[in-house]
Amino acid sequence: MLDLPDETETLDLTLRDVTRRFPEQLARALLPPGAVITSARWLETQVTSRQRRLDRALDVMAGGERRIEHNEWSLEMKANLPFRVYEYNTLTALALAAETPAGEKPPRIRSTLVLLSGREEPWPDEGEYRTSPDDAPFSVVTFRIEAVYQRTVAELEARGPLWTIFTPVAVDAAPERMKAVLEKLRAETSPQDFGELSAALTVVAHKDKRQRGLREAILALLNEEDVMQSSVFQLGAQRNQQKTVVRLFEKRLGRPLDEGEKATLLQRLDALGYDRMLDLPLELPPESLASWLTNPQAA
Repeated sequence: MLDLPDETETLDLTLRDVTRRFPEQLARALLPPGAVITSARWLETQVTSRQRRLDRALDVMAGGERRIEHNEWSLEMKANLPFRVYEYNTLTALALAAETPAGEKPPRIRSTLVLLSGREEPWPDEGEYRTSPDDAPFSVVTFRIEAVYQRTVAELEARGPLWTIFTPVAVDAAPERMKAVLEKLRAETSPQDFGELSAALTVVAHKDKRQRGLREAILALLNEEDVMQSSVFQLGAQRNQQKTVVRLFEKRLGRPLDEGEKATLLQRLDALGYDRMLDLPLELPPESLASWLTNPQAA
């Protein structure tokens, strides 16, 4: 069985990484049908104080017009999500306004929220976050709602290889359909892209709230050669090393590490390497190991 990560944080990192590899495919599904896209790249801004999560915005030329497509994804619709979309939309607008030459208008922005699970009742096409009073004209932000878990496998496949990563949460997903998805992906993508996409499939499948056992079905169809070079596989290996080192130190010290000690330990894991971090608890007595953790000059 392949060792791939499944934490919620890993889902966010996985989606961010894999979507960055396919900006045009992401843009085609976000823009109106028939839009002619001449370029799609991830927005870069020099306004570092406002860069929080701006890496989720696509800078697109479509129909001769520049537009920004901001996207968010979430396991479910939470109460704070509309505000979060509004916040990121506003941060992006501020960054663009600061960098647009005087006399020119910054590009328009549209936000899309991708939902991976939630209610069975269909969502409206648009959500909103309102800042104006109810008896005043509406302001400020509306956003598109894309509930991929309410789509069919065929609908998601039709959007291109990138969107197949969401097929494990599709309404009609099943083990035999995952087999067909993987076969099509293997035939239509490079080995590297197949590795990234198939690894992402397993991470998304773990979050299937319908609990159809699709992650296990997908893993059974893959081998290490398929995904071992993918960023998702590497992240899983890194997380396992971190957990192993933390457990080893805690066992040697006879107590849990606090958050500061864990942060120090993980920093030194990056600096000193996995093998060295496995040796240290065997070389040092518990009291010396505790001092090593608190000594900023330790190596």
